[in-house]
Amino acid sequence: MPSMSEGERQDALGLIQAAHREMARRAKAPGWYHVALGLLSGGLAAAQELPMPWPILYSGVFCAALMLMIRGYRRHTGMWIPGYHAGRTRWVAFSAAALVAVLFGGAALLSRRTGVHGLYAAAGALIAVVMTAKGYLWEKAYRSDLGVSEA
Repeated sequence: MPSMSEGERQDALGLIQAAHREMARRAKAPGWYHVALGLLSGGLAAAQELPMPWPILYSGVFCAALMLMIRGYRRHTGMWIPGYHAGRTRWVAFSAAALVAVLFGGAALLSRRTGVHGLYAAAGALIAVVMTAKGYLWEKAYRSDLGVSEA
């Protein structure tokens, strides 16, 4: 295999860096995306306060809205990157999922043990904030994984 000259190596590195900058630029979600995901996710917890069949119906709305959001993201960016993409993004995604599980599970446990109403709604409000913030943190982590400070 022929070896590359220093100039060829520099050109190849420049192409990789340019591709990373372009990926970071394209991976910026539409302005509504993170807030909508946060509100939908928080609503999933808050809906548990409602009588049946509303929590089940909301779950269907959540799934349909999530599919539409993914479609909108793809249309806006031209791509889809899984939230558990290797690197810093994986830590952001998994830590957010763990925090949401703790909030939701805590609300369920406390609600059933104490009979206090409103715990799911409170958890839902916190989940909305966590998921919204997670979206912005995920984008920042993705840019950092690509070696791009800002896009």
